[in-house]
Amino acid sequence: MNIEVLDSSENFQTWISRDYIAEELKNELQKASVLIVPFEKLRDFDKPLFPIETSNILSYFQQNFDKDFTVDICITDDLYTEFGFYNNYKRLGKFVVATVAIPTFVTILSAYVYDRYIKEEESKPEINIIDNSTKIVVNDIHISTVSQKKYLQTVQVKFSVTVVDSSGNSKEIKFEGPAKEISSALEALKKYEEPKKEVADNEESTSLE
Repeated sequence: MNIEVLDSSENFQTWISRDYIAEELKNELQKASVLIVPFEKLRDFDKPLFPIETSNILSYFQQNFDKDFTVDICITDDLYTEFGFYNNYKRLGKFVVATVAIPTFVTILSAYVYDRYIKEEESKPEINIIDNSTKIVVNDIHISTVSQKKYLQTVQVKFSVTVVDSSGNSKEIKFEGPAKEISSALEALKKYEEPKKEVADNEESTSLE
């Protein structure tokens, strides 16, 4: 498991101001408390790209998000393109989150990862391979050992969250590791939580500087 907390120059305005965001969409994105943002200049692609299943994550958030907050995706429908990251990690994507929306974001992303990945892992029956043969080997390793190792591999996830406070200051939290340990990364986000009432009343708020 790896968690990184980095200074960031990105915030809602920098993403909304991208050249590929149409003017009419910018007005809608201004209302968002959470933005799903693309990968840019990835490999040989000039266009912005999203991991496979991003549309499912967006739908999950929209169905479960608190009515006081709004989630949106930082792209027009005609430019939306998914890209398959074929490696050991399930990429959840990149998110920009207002500090006031952190509690709701944490709850929903945790639920999504549990429903999509962890629940399936936990539902698998335990498999005991009994084979005393010394003749069945793969690369000098007994076949039962190979099978058990493959079966026991856990789902790995990868994502980043840029949290933005009411002053526009931001931090980026990156996580990669077992899906079952996602709570560790999401707990790191809670450090930057900014109560909605304080922001609304212009009281002293948590700063990310």
